[in-house]
Amino acid sequence: MSDLAHDGSVIVWALAVWRRRQRLAAMVFGAVLAGGTTFAISLPDIYRSTATVLVEHPGVADGVARSVIAGELETRLNTIGQAVLSQTRLTALMNRFDLHPELRARGADDAVVEQLRRDIQVKLTGTEPGTGRSTTVAFSVNFRWRNPETAARVANALASFYIEENVKIRERQGNAARLTRLRQELAQMHEIYSSHYPDVLRLKAEIAALEHPVAKASPAVGEEFRILDPALPARYPMAPPRVRLILVGIGLALGAAAAATVLAERLDGSFHAVDDLRAFTKVTVLASIPHVAAASTDSHPLWLTAAPFAGCLALVVLVSYRLASGNEQLVWLLSRGTL
Repeated sequence: MSDLAHDGSVIVWALAVWRRRQRLAAMVFGAVLAGGTTFAISLPDIYRSTATVLVEHPGVADGVARSVIAGELETRLNTIGQAVLSQTRLTALMNRFDLHPELRARGADDAVVEQLRRDIQVKLTGTEPGTGRSTTVAFSVNFRWRNPETAARVANALASFYIEENVKIRERQGNAARLTRLRQELAQMHEIYSSHYPDVLRLKAEIAALEHPVAKASPAVGEEFRILDPALPARYPMAPPRVRLILVGIGLALGAAAAATVLAERLDGSFHAVDDLRAFTKVTVLASIPHVAAASTDSHPLWLTAAPFAGCLALVVLVSYRLASGNEQLVWLLSRGTL
C-alpha cells in the first residue's frame, strides 16, 4: 500500500508541475523541434550513381589460371586507381564538371581533390564460377554528389578513365612481350649469322622501333574492360537520413522540455501547496484559502506576450538553416556508416 501511495503522490506532483509549467515546456519543445526539423530539412541531398565495368578474360578457362589472373587484375586496378585519382586527372575532372565551386572560389584546389577522392569508391565484385571463391570479374565505380545527373556523368567519366588506362597498360604489356620475343630471336640469330645478315638487321630495326618513346603499339594483351551498366541518375538521395534526424529532434525536444521544467521548478522558491509550506516550517498551518480566479486586468495584447517567443523561435530556425544549408561535411558526418 505504501508503494501505491508513493506512486500516487508522484503522479499528483507531476501533474501539478505540468499545470504550472506547461507553457514553458511547450515553448521549449516547440523551439527545439523547430530547430531540429529545420536542420534536417535544410541539409543538402546527396545522390550516388554507379557504373559497372565488366572484366573479360580472353582465352582463359582453367580455374587456377583464372585465380592467378584475378590476383594480377586487382594489382592492375590499384595501379590504374593511382592514375585515375591523381591530382592532375581529378583537377581536370573538377574543371570539366564544375565540382565544388565554393571551395575552388577560395583557391582550395587541394581540398577539392581530397574531397573528390572521398567521393569516389571502387568496389570489386563477382565470383569464380564453380568454386564460390571470390575473384574479380567486374568492378563498380561509384560517385556521390548533390546533383543526380552530375553524379551519373562523373561516374561514367571515371569508368571511361579506367578503360582508357587499362588499354594503355595492355598495349605496354604487348610491346614488352613482343620486345622480349624479338630479343630472344636476335640472340639466336647471332649464334648463327653475322651482325650484317639481313634478318639480323631487320630484328635490330624492329627492336629499335619498339624501344622508341613513340613506338607503334603492339596488339594489346591481358584482360579487357568494358562498361556493362552505365551510371544513371539516382531517383532518390542516399543521404542525409532525414527521418532519423527528425526522430532524434523529437527526442531532444522532449528531453529539453523536461529539463527546462525540472530546472524551473527547482529555481522557484515559492510555495504551491500546503504540504510545501508544512515541509518548510514547523509552524502549524491552521487553514488555507483556495485560489480565487479574478477577472484579468491585463490590457496588453496577446501578441506582445508572444513576441519574445516568436523572436527566439525565428532565431533558432535561422541559425539551424544557416548551419545546415549546403553543408555537405555535416551530411558525411551524420551519415557515417551508410555512405
